[in-house]
Amino acid sequence: MLAKEKRDGTFSPDPNAPPMILTRPVLLSCMLAIPASAVDFKKDIQPILEKNCYECHSEAKKKRKGGFVFDDLETFKLDIADNDVAQIRPGKPAESHFLEVIVNRDHDRHMPPDDQLSSGDIRKLTDWIKEGATFDGTVAKTAATVEGMPKKALPPIMSWTNLEGKTIKAGFVRLDGENVVLRMPANAQEVAYPLAKLSEASQKLARDCAAP
Repeated sequence: MLAKEKRDGTFSPDPNAPPMILTRPVLLSCMLAIPASAVDFKKDIQPILEKNCYECHSEAKKKRKGGFVFDDLETFKLDIADNDVAQIRPGKPAESHFLEVIVNRDHDRHMPPDDQLSSGDIRKLTDWIKEGATFDGTVAKTAATVEGMPKKALPPIMSWTNLEGKTIKAGFVRLDGENVVLRMPANAQEVAYPLAKLSEASQKLARDCAAP
């Protein structure tokens, strides 16, 4: 016996019990159960931008390719807003063009050119945007999600396969009745597609994306 029950219903360790040894699966479960802290812009995001983006998007280097600057925060924050023009939509990584051109290798403006960020760096950027894309490390409050909209951070681009075996790359927007609404990466157009015409795996993917 590892513990003895007290009269008040709580448990205390049995002093005569052998030491408990955590197996690797248990240790892994414990690690995964630890809640992740908020992404810190200066510690987590700025180093990624400095390494991969400053060469072409830096006020200090007088380089404003495409009109974007990432080392001047006053200028950078002008591209962060919840509208259809901004490059980064706080709380909405799947709707942020900034993240789309990084994740989608086939995008005609893929960044960084001729390279690809690591999955870890992409996850940090995704989580940063999901948490509100702030510079001070706080998690911004976002508007309540609409029913059927994703309530968690999702990759901007995913693979969807229909019953005929044809696969396309698109972002998940929401479930709308018997349809899944996808965002096309080329023009950001939203397209409703019948769930019943998707493969079983893609139908499950759509439902998983919409789940809390």
